[in-house]
Amino acid sequence: MRLASLLLLGLLAACGTTQSPMAYAPTVPVSTAPARPLVTVIQPVTNQRRAGSDDPRWIGTIRGGYGNPVKTLEADRPVDQVVAGAFSDALAARGLQAGTGTGRYALAITIYQFDANQYARREATADFGIRVTERATGRELWSDRTKAYNVDGSILSLSTGVFASVDDLRRVALRSMSEAVDTLLDKPGFRAAIRG
Repeated sequence: MRLASLLLLGLLAACGTTQSPMAYAPTVPVSTAPARPLVTVIQPVTNQRRAGSDDPRWIGTIRGGYGNPVKTLEADRPVDQVVAGAFSDALAARGLQAGTGTGRYALAITIYQFDANQYARREATADFGIRVTERATGRELWSDRTKAYNVDGSILSLSTGVFASVDDLRRVALRSMSEAVDTLLDKPGFRAAIRG
């Protein structure tokens, strides 16, 4: 009886919510632009997520064998701020970020999906759209949308349910987010739009 009680306490301790910073990390080699900083990220970001719409910090869930939530991954700030920060950091890495209220172009961001889940394998999706406008006139110059989907781990893994790692789920979520940001900012259409 005592062993069963200790086991139950151990399982309950393994459950819960983990808040973690979600910082952008380039997924491709990044080269800086020779031009001066040109682009400002418009805040707030439009958040149209369905999964996570009731919790602005929710990123993903690790589920047990019956689909029951066992562990939850949350960002340390609302997801719209996480994604805005990722685009700002990516623009800065490319030498394109202008300060707030400055810059020739404005970048509006829409989050259609950003979540990560694990039953057996870890899966994460980041689906973002961006729109580039001229700050002076408000004229739209270019828009596009991309989705990054990553799967990690094995179906036969024993690292599931209470034994699964929230850090591993976070890693897959960050890869998807950063990959979607990199894809959009490295598209020729984006570079052509901000060259004027």
